[in-house]
Amino acid sequence: MRHIDIVLRSTHNPLLVASMLLMFVFTAYAQNAAYDGYTLYSSSNSRTTYLIDMQGTVVHSWQHALTGGYACYLLENGNLLRPASIPNAPLRGAASSGLVQEIDWHGNVVWEYQYSSPTYILHHDIEAMPNGNILMIAWEVKTAAQAQALGRTSSTAFWPDHIIEVQPTRPSGGTIVWKWHAWDHLVQDKDASKPNYGVISEHPGRLDINLRGGNVLPGSGDWLHINGISYNPDEDEIVISSHYMNEIYVIDHSTTMEEAAGNSGGRHGRGGDILYRWGNPANYAASGTKHFDVLHCSWWIPTGSPGAGNILAYNNGMRQRASEILEISPPRDAHGRYIHDAGTAFEPASPVWSYSNGTSFFSNHLGGNQRLPNGNTLIAESTKGRLFEVTASGERVWEHTIGRETPRALRYAADYPGLAALRTTAVTNVSSKSEIPVLWNHPNPCTDITVINYRCESAAAVRLSIHDVMGRVVRTFTRDVHAPGLQQFTWNAKDELGKHVSNGVYYYTVESGGRRATSTMLVLAE
Repeated sequence: MRHIDIVLRSTHNPLLVASMLLMFVFTAYAQNAAYDGYTLYSSSNSRTTYLIDMQGTVVHSWQHALTGGYACYLLENGNLLRPASIPNAPLRGAASSGLVQEIDWHGNVVWEYQYSSPTYILHHDIEAMPNGNILMIAWEVKTAAQAQALGRTSSTAFWPDHIIEVQPTRPSGGTIVWKWHAWDHLVQDKDASKPNYGVISEHPGRLDINLRGGNVLPGSGDWLHINGISYNPDEDEIVISSHYMNEIYVIDHSTTMEEAAGNSGGRHGRGGDILYRWGNPANYAASGTKHFDVLHCSWWIPTGSPGAGNILAYNNGMRQRASEILEISPPRDAHGRYIHDAGTAFEPASPVWSYSNGTSFFSNHLGGNQRLPNGNTLIAESTKGRLFEVTASGERVWEHTIGRETPRALRYAADYPGLAALRTTAVTNVSSKSEIPVLWNHPNPCTDITVINYRCESAAAVRLSIHDVMGRVVRTFTRDVHAPGLQQFTWNAKDELGKHVSNGVYYYTVESGGRRATSTMLVLAE
C-alpha cells in the first residue's frame, strides 16, 4: 500500500492514476473476498478427481480404474477417499457404489472396503470420522411380505436405508463397529395388529412405513433415497438427507449398536429414534411449511466456521426450477438436547440464512454446499457443472465452470495438512532453475493489444490462461516446446469484447515444466 501511494503521488497522468487505483481495488477484492485454498471435485461417473487453485488451474489430479464421482474427500494424510462403482453389482440403484477406496497422492489404492451383495449395497455419500473410521450409507432389501408384516400397505419390494461405521483393516477390508437401520424405527397407523402400530403424530422419532417416495429404477424399492451424511464430532450426532421424503434427520451416534436398534440409551436417552427432523412436517402428521422440493447434501457446519453447529442443506426446488441453500439452526436446551413440543412441527419455522437467485440458480437434482471459515458458502450447481462461492449477503465472489455434471465440491485451506505434498512441490518449484521468474505485460492498463512476457531457463511446452476475477477462463493459449529465454504471448482484449471481456482486472497464469507464475492486468477495452 505504501508503494502504491508513493507511485500515485509521483504520477501526473490522471488515466494512469485511475487505472492503478482500479487495479488495486479489484485485486484486493479478488484476494480477500473469496476464501483462499484449493477446490476438490469429481464429475458424475468419472474416473478422474481434480484439485484446482483459485484461478481454476488443475494443480493435481487422480486417475481411477473404476467410475465414481458422487463424493470425494481429501484426508489429512494427503490421501483421497471416494466411493467407487463395482461393475455388474447384483444390486444397483442411482449412485450405487458398493466400494470405498483410499488412494494416495500418486494414485495408488492403499485401502478399500467392499459392501455389496444381492441384498445390500453402498450408495451415494460417505463421511470420514476423526477416529479414522468411515460412515457409509447403504440400502438393504426387504421383501414385500416382510414390509407388509410391519404394516406397509404396498405389495412392492422395500429398500430402507441403513448406516454402517467401518473401522478399516489395511490394505483391504474392515470391521463394522456401529450401525443404524431405518428398518428398526418404523411406525404405522393402518393395522393395529402389527407390532409397530401407533399414532403417527405421537412418534416423530420414527418413520411412517407408508410414506410414499419415488423409485430410482423400475421395480426397485428405493424408499428414502438418503443422499448425504455428515458427522458432528462435538455432539456425536449424524445428519442425513432424504431426497424422496424431503427431510433431514439427526440421529444419535453415542449409542451402542444394540441401543441404536431400539428407542432408549445413548446421550439423549432415545436410542436410534430420530432426535430431530426438519423440512416436511406432514411426514409425521404435523402442520407446517414444506421447505424442500428434492433435497441433497445435509452438512453440519463445523467448529471454526460461522454458524457452527447449524445444518446446511440443498433444496433443488425441482418444480419451481429455482434452487436454494438453506441454513437451519435446530433449537437446543442447556444440555444440548433438541427442543420439540409434541404434536407440532420441529422448529425453526424458517431457515436462519438462505441463498437463492431465482431460476438462474437451479439444479434439478444433486447439489453440494459447504460453509467456509470466512463465512462464505461454496456451492455446486451440479447439473450445470458450475461451482461458485457466495458471501453471507449473497454476493458471488468466485466461480469455476466445469461443463460436466458435478455432484459435490469441497474447498481446502492452503495450509490444510492434506496438501503438504502440494506445498512441498511448490517450494521445490520456487528454488528450481526452470521456474518462470519474469512475468509482465505491456501496455498495462491495455485498451486492446497487450504483450505478455515471460522467461524460462529451460526448454518446455507452455500454457497461458487468462481468468477474470471470478475465476472464469477467458482465453487459453498453448505452445509447443520452445528454446530457453524471453518469450511472448500477444492477446487482443477487443477480440473478446462481447464474448467474455469487460473492463476490470484479469489474472494471467503461465505454466511451463510443471512451474507457474501469475500476475494481473487492467483491461479498459470498452
